[in-house]
Amino acid sequence: MNIIHEARQKTRLLIHNLSDETLNKRPSAEEWSIQEVLDHLNKTDQMSSAFLKHRMKEAEIKEVKKQPIEIVEDRSHPRKAPEKLMPDRKSITLEQCKNELDQAREQLTIIISSISEKDLTKVLPHAVFKELTVAQWIGFIGHHEVRHSKQIEEILEKLNSKIN
Repeated sequence: MNIIHEARQKTRLLIHNLSDETLNKRPSAEEWSIQEVLDHLNKTDQMSSAFLKHRMKEAEIKEVKKQPIEIVEDRSHPRKAPEKLMPDRKSITLEQCKNELDQAREQLTIIISSISEKDLTKVLPHAVFKELTVAQWIGFIGHHEVRHSKQIEEILEKLNSKIN
């Protein structure tokens, strides 16, 4: 669970004093704005909460290979988000964005804190890794956010280079 908290702290540090303009500005027409990255993270937390809550009940305990979930942090391999996790393009304030993130993360944290040690060994399907234990799934959520905090850093660099 540490990776989830550490990743969110990094994200919060990156955005803590952004202007609403910077938050909502795209580096190019094809790239996401920071707001869109955050909306994607928000949707990921919401989807993960529902997925863990509902699918864990019927999941089986079985042996699965430990997957290298940390590779999701590697931004040298572009990935397209699933349609249901594509961000909404909207212009909102930083405070609104933070509130949305906090609400979704609070729900996810409640779900995770209710998971027993035994449930952590249950196996769930995953689009990239095929099967992950619940513990690996939780780790994946954190590594996924690290990937997107790197994306936020890249966006900030691009936006700052346009100013200078």
